Amino acid sequence: MSNTYSSQLRGVFPALFTPLKNDDFCCMRNSIDYAKAKKMIDDLIEVGVHGFVPVGTTGQSATLSTSQHLDFIKFVLDYVGGRVPIIAGAGSNSTRESVEMIKEILKIKDVPMLCVTGYYNNPPQEGIYAHFKALSSETGARIIIYNVPGRTANYIHPSTIIRLAEDKNIIGLKQAVEFRIGEKYHEDTKSIVEQTKNLDFAVISGEDSSFIDMLEIGGTALISSTANIPEAAKIFVELYNSFNKKEFEKCDQLQDDARDYIEAVFSRKNPIPLGTFFNSPLLLPLVSVKDTERGDEAEARIHKLIKEKAQSLLKYTEGDNYE
Repeated sequence: MSNTYSSQLRGVFPALFTPLKNDDFCCMRNSIDYAKAKKMIDDLIEVGVHGFVPVGTTGQSATLSTSQHLDFIKFVLDYVGGRVPIIAGAGSNSTRESVEMIKEILKIKDVPMLCVTGYYNNPPQEGIYAHFKALSSETGARIIIYNVPGRTANYIHPSTIIRLAEDKNIIGLKQAVEFRIGEKYHEDTKSIVEQTKNLDFAVISGEDSSFIDMLEIGGTALISSTANIPEAAKIFVELYNSFNKKEFEKCDQLQDDARDYIEAVFSRKNPIPLGTFFNSPLLLPLVSVKDTERGDEAEARIHKLIKEKAQSLLKYTEGDNYE
């Protein structure tokens, strides 16, 4: 493996869910459950994950306070202790706020930053380009672009990404779009991979159900919500290793093996189902699976999956004896 910044962006990176305590009935000021988070991290390292992404969308980044955001990143860095790489969530639709957050994280440790584009204010392509260039020039941090139009209503065009990849600080792309063969953004994603292959730049899947497809295109990693579940993470790790051994039929089977976990995790808007998987409150305006339409049925399906296929999580749903 070459000694480049993007060379760390290989394998399976759980987008770490931030577990909370049941200490605010209103679900606005809950404390982070660090004891539970330790066990989550240990279980995932044990099954071989290659890194973590704390305080992304899955980590309730939109609703944690700024102090909680920074405290949880520091906690993850301290507790992981260099066992695997960390990518810190640091995105905002305000360039200034993102710059300020990145600078605060850099005071803790120099790690790559996952940064989203402008949700709600929906900038044009030149605004997106200027946003990421400013993050680079103002902070000097290593930046991973997060292209997730389903969250932002804002698709980053390949030409914009390829221009940004020329910046030595911009080292990767998390691509959360339909990029399988025949899907809307397949050719765009393939073009990005091909046109950045000689740069210090990695293309990462943000679609759990398409990890094998990203690897086949030439991508290098998966940032995954489903990989919070150790049994699912183990499947993704085996898929990645099998692909590198050119065991392609096995990869297809493993991608299929992950389906039940993926469907459960995305049965409601992420990270709502993970709150049920890890017996954790969610900060408003998110609510529990049970409080959604036909929530009793959805909750029962998740508990059934835990009992049958994700038994490592029983310690959270049957007595909170993880300490």
